[in-house]
Amino acid sequence: MNRLVRLLGAAIVLVVIAAGGWWLTGAGVAASPPASGDNETDPAARQTVAVERNTLTVTDDFDATLRFAGDYDVLGSLSGILTRTVPVGRTVKAGQWLYETDGRVKTSLMVGKRPAWRDMGSGVDDGADVLQLEQNLKKLGFTRKGFTTDRHWDAHTTAAVKRWQRKAGLPVDGTVELGEVVFLPEAIRVTGIDAPLGSMVGQGGPVMSGSSTRRVVSLDIDVDDGELFEPGTPVQVELPDGSSVAGSVASVGRVAETASDQQGNTSTTLPVTITLDDPTAAGDLDQAAVTVTLVISSRENVLTVPVNALLALREGGYAVEVVDGGAAGNAPAASPVATSPDGSATPDGLQTHLVRVEPGLFDNGNVEITATGIEPGDLVVVPS
Repeated sequence: MNRLVRLLGAAIVLVVIAAGGWWLTGAGVAASPPASGDNETDPAARQTVAVERNTLTVTDDFDATLRFAGDYDVLGSLSGILTRTVPVGRTVKAGQWLYETDGRVKTSLMVGKRPAWRDMGSGVDDGADVLQLEQNLKKLGFTRKGFTTDRHWDAHTTAAVKRWQRKAGLPVDGTVELGEVVFLPEAIRVTGIDAPLGSMVGQGGPVMSGSSTRRVVSLDIDVDDGELFEPGTPVQVELPDGSSVAGSVASVGRVAETASDQQGNTSTTLPVTITLDDPTAAGDLDQAAVTVTLVISSRENVLTVPVNALLALREGGYAVEVVDGGAAGNAPAASPVATSPDGSATPDGLQTHLVRVEPGLFDNGNVEITATGIEPGDLVVVPS
């Protein structure tokens, strides 16, 4: 059962409660009066409201977490004693150093999808690692006229590497030894140091971990709700301070995950990732609990009445009690009405009749109705 059906089912229960014990017979012909002394349905305690034309929207809230996307591990390749690292929380961009060994050799970040696997310098075979390095050198502004970005190392590549090394405070030798550069897909925000200062690093051992600098909201949804979270679907994200920021669904996982709680109940969920339209609105928050609000369904320009105007018919379905000739311009919208569903005159001279309606969406105490013979401005009876 999807979430919209569950929400509407809950709303129908509220309608039955709001009916205040009125069980009506016939298609708007007669009604069984409430028991004597029932204040909630006492005719003298009821009022009228005008039928309106509105837009109704059904939303639902989901618990989620605001975090930084991506998880990256920085592995050592140059053997040496770890003597310095950038602090946790620091953002490291292409061309900037990550950590230092032996008090002098810095390992720097470059952007690329292929990890470094060899020394690079004059005479090295063409390869994807050379291309990635040259792309970074050009973007960082260390290239000059005659430089070409390709898989081939030439004199222009050596000159550009020396300019970068000089700027970065590295030994200026025009070569890049394995371990002096770490290729990662993007700039990272350092989230942890995995090796203590003074320890030996290298040979593929972990040095530090990080995430991307991109803010995302993550949540797990029931498999049945997967159809609600299509990529591109707009949402609102409520932050811990109560403010809201717009966002949209970036992706929905295709592999369901099953988990069990301590009572043995199992749930099957899909992971959802949401991006914020304005990531800066989240400030410095990380791993923060947030609420995602999603529009489940919406109806525009529909007839609406308060939900407690609905009366449950004994044979099934619903009706509203309409004031005869009671357009909004003919009677006060809040005037008490002593109703008489059989059509007899009331003490204040008004007459009413029942009209069968088909309920639609429920929104903030109002309900969409479809009916024949009801127009905007008509007056219907509600409990006060």
